[in-house]
Amino acid sequence: MVINNWYAKNIVRDKVSETYQNTLNIFVSQTDRSLLEVDDYLKKLAVLDSDAGLLMSFPYGSDNYVLTKIRILNKLNRDIGFYKPIDTVFLFHESDIIFSTSGPYTSTQQVLKNNTARIVAMQKPGEVSQWMLWEDDLVPGRDFLVKVFQVTDGLYVGAIINIADLLDLLSIQWDHGDIGESAIYRRNGTQLAKSLANPNPKVPLNDMMLLSKPYQIIKNKVDGQKYMVIERSSKVADMTISIIIPESYMLQGLPYFQKAAYIMAFGFILVLVLYLLFIRQMIFNPLHQLIKGMKKLSLGILDVRLHTNETIEFVFLANTFNNMAQQIKLLKIGMYEEQIRAQRMELKQLQAQINPHFYMNSLNIIYNFAALKDYDSVKKMSLHLADYFRFIMRINQDSIRLEEELKHIESYIEIQKFRFPNKLYCSYDIPERLKSVTLPALSLQPFVENAIIHGFVNRKEPFFIQLTGCIVFDGGNRFVSIVVEDNGVGFPDDVLEQLNGDGVLPQAETSRLGILNVIQRLKLRYHGEADIAFDNMSASGGAAVRIRLPLQAMDSEAEHEEDDDVQSVGR
Repeated sequence: MVINNWYAKNIVRDKVSETYQNTLNIFVSQTDRSLLEVDDYLKKLAVLDSDAGLLMSFPYGSDNYVLTKIRILNKLNRDIGFYKPIDTVFLFHESDIIFSTSGPYTSTQQVLKNNTARIVAMQKPGEVSQWMLWEDDLVPGRDFLVKVFQVTDGLYVGAIINIADLLDLLSIQWDHGDIGESAIYRRNGTQLAKSLANPNPKVPLNDMMLLSKPYQIIKNKVDGQKYMVIERSSKVADMTISIIIPESYMLQGLPYFQKAAYIMAFGFILVLVLYLLFIRQMIFNPLHQLIKGMKKLSLGILDVRLHTNETIEFVFLANTFNNMAQQIKLLKIGMYEEQIRAQRMELKQLQAQINPHFYMNSLNIIYNFAALKDYDSVKKMSLHLADYFRFIMRINQDSIRLEEELKHIESYIEIQKFRFPNKLYCSYDIPERLKSVTLPALSLQPFVENAIIHGFVNRKEPFFIQLTGCIVFDGGNRFVSIVVEDNGVGFPDDVLEQLNGDGVLPQAETSRLGILNVIQRLKLRYHGEADIAFDNMSASGGAAVRIRLPLQAMDSEAEHEEDDDVQSVGR
């Protein structure tokens, strides 16, 4: 509705401007033609009229001079009625002024005496200039157009056209009142200077820039209303004729529909906010309490209890959780059973751990690709994201093949490549026969994720991750060695010391919770035979994580074949 209303307003503006632009074009063209006709008349009078040419050859005041002046005056009186725009036509020399006017004779004579000498002084010999804008308080409306031509030395012929008369002609084609007004402005280059023959216009346009557009929308500072301004400049005079139309008249009821659309949109947003608050109160708050209770329960705080609300499902869930917490508190579990439970709970916690920032960033990337209509990227991103969470949600066995773990890492890397295009690279150097080796689920992916989160600091430089695998011998036993390397900033010295030692990172380091879970699960699974070492590749940066696991299952080919991947090392 908002878009349709906006579109309708633009259509109305375009159609109204087109209609009145045609009217204005007709008026300006007629005015320019009339001014050009007056130009031709003055030129003929200056060049072809014999009396005008002979006037200065007779002594001033002589009989011949007077007779010639009378003949010229009769011609001026005849012609001024034929050329309608002309208010006054005159011949001027320093001793006499011969003129005919349709206005008051005395005031016109005074205007010519006051201004003609200065007007003639501004006329350059041989130059064909535009109509000049002049002003005098004795002229109705004060402003007028004037044009002069030289007849002989010292004798000039000219004409005066009142701007107020042009405004009267414009008002015949344009009705004033509530629907707007018309105006004529002095033009100063591409900018309007002042209003002519109307010192106090209803909508002043002073200092408005003239743009190459059909119309302009301005806001009047006096009444705060918006107006459409249609203007066109004259080609033969330094003036611009404009038409001003109030939008309230032009758009009629469209602003009310626009307000209704805004109110409906605001009401919809308000209902949506109330609905979200309701969902938050009825669903998200109980879920948040449940998650907090589960976190406390996982930390061994068995006195936690949930408060129920009016939702039947969450009442049942809270009661079940409270009963479970009470039963766990009352049960006496042995050390072996406690280790098994801790191992399984940590595994499930790691499997169910979905980083909300990673999840929201992935959805945001999909949304941006959809907004850009890059549907191929949307498909690829969605498939990788689905594979990533399908792997996390479907695992129900303790061990998986190394090949499955690598595919899960590949899905994670492809998702991250959408966030950092042409900046993230991952390579694998693992023999095919090692891919059938079984290992605990999510034993490698947390290290790759930690490398991107903590090692990939300078996002302007390419970031490389490499996974290398081989078989090593130690004291007659075979081990699978997997190394995760990157060219990032490396481990801080204090963190590196804690990871390689027996100390544990502080609980506040939640970003490395996955690494600690992997270390604990591998130690429990392989009874201390597994080994994980952390190191920095050089002083300038680069981290390396070396994981060594006891070899439990390989195909027959791998058991009897020895090549470059089999090495003998000391522990």
